[in-house]
Amino acid sequence: MSTAGPVFNHEDFISDRSKNRKINHFWKSVPALDNPHPDPIQLIGGQPNHGFFPVESATVELRDKPFSPSSTAIFNIEAEPSDSTKLGIKDAFQYSEDAGLEPLREQIREIVKRVVKPISPDWEISCTQGGSDGIMKVFDIIINPGDVVLFEEFTFTPVLSLLKEKGGIPIPIKLENCFSSSPSLDYADELTNLLENWSTIHPGLPTPKILYTIPSGHNPLGLAKSIKTKQRVYDLATKYNFLILEDEPYAYLSFTKSDEEPNFSLSNDEFLASIRPSYLTIDTVGRVIRTETFSKVFSPGLRLGFCVLNKAFFKNFTDSFRVYNKGPSGYSQLFVNNTINQLGGVEGWIHWIIQVRNEYLKRKNAFVNALKTSKAHENGYLTVIDPDCGMFVSVILNVQNHKLFNGDNIDEVVDLLYANAAQNGFLAVLGRNMTVDKEFSRERSNFLRCAISYASSSDVLIEAAERLSTSLLQSFNN
Repeated sequence: MSTAGPVFNHEDFISDRSKNRKINHFWKSVPALDNPHPDPIQLIGGQPNHGFFPVESATVELRDKPFSPSSTAIFNIEAEPSDSTKLGIKDAFQYSEDAGLEPLREQIREIVKRVVKPISPDWEISCTQGGSDGIMKVFDIIINPGDVVLFEEFTFTPVLSLLKEKGGIPIPIKLENCFSSSPSLDYADELTNLLENWSTIHPGLPTPKILYTIPSGHNPLGLAKSIKTKQRVYDLATKYNFLILEDEPYAYLSFTKSDEEPNFSLSNDEFLASIRPSYLTIDTVGRVIRTETFSKVFSPGLRLGFCVLNKAFFKNFTDSFRVYNKGPSGYSQLFVNNTINQLGGVEGWIHWIIQVRNEYLKRKNAFVNALKTSKAHENGYLTVIDPDCGMFVSVILNVQNHKLFNGDNIDEVVDLLYANAAQNGFLAVLGRNMTVDKEFSRERSNFLRCAISYASSSDVLIEAAERLSTSLLQSFNN
């Protein structure tokens, strides 16, 4: 049962910028006619006839699974397909609706129903130009200058730049449990304390308007919130009346722990049961907005994602497209829509995602196990956070065991260790580079975020673990 709070009204959260936005539709000048012509000649829009498009058709070969050299299917992209669930060049290469082309939007709706399972019926989807574009547009329609946004203290920092453009103020939430002996993305206690003592901790700042969270495969820490933690956070959102922006680029890359027997033969139902439930499964009033992207399970270069949001926000969201960058590429929508169609619809798409997840699970286990069996780990120089899902493994550098550590020079010791690792050909991201506030998080920034996504094989990741171990041995024992 959610905690009682102020009456929730979507209109209260719309930014002044979005409320006052006037869209000029110069083409909407057709008078209302009692007897409209049955076959009018349309000379209004400036879109070119599809006969001008240089591409008449295209052929696509699909892989059976990641890294497979053979194609499992070949399909043609036609100018005007007879199947209404497919997109053709005529429509995809044309100007289109800002929320996306309807065949793809319908596919995404079916995915959301099957996978995300929102509890409220009052939701709609809009396609976006990737996940970051969806986040930017949420900030555009919600954030006024001076509004406060809560963040996990370590986060995908480009989002901070998006917020700054809108004049928002980021406030970090401590992630102490992420660095415990049993790491977890449970910060409900820390958030409760922050909100209960808001006027003392942050005097002069308004109470938060929205929480930005990466709840599954957290970037950079790789951990995932349990549904119990999500319920506690949602109850706080209800009590203190703020929105939740659920950014989920990694949710489908769901893992078992490295010491568990992996299952690479999951059925679709078994796989979906392994995914952490969305905030939307407990949101009855529409205070949760979810962003997703096809970047991690299809291709980042397509710049295509989608947003699930309450219908009360939908017009403001699509108006944001009309002001900034219009809708996503029709060609990208065509590619994704027709690929899902060719794979057999939603169930075939889920099967493809399982194959992607399996490859990531193999990589994750290989890298984590190589680190855990390394001499650096045996000597207490590093600790591995075995991720719940996602594309990253974070490695804590145990600087407290280094002879140069004096209790107050974490950054200096981390820099020394990292420089030696780089010299040995190991590169990763410094934890402090992914903070909302470097000083706030300094004591917890002694880790490296290691991406397992770009390496050509698990063997490369095992070699990377060996290089890091060798570097730490040299640095600690020198």
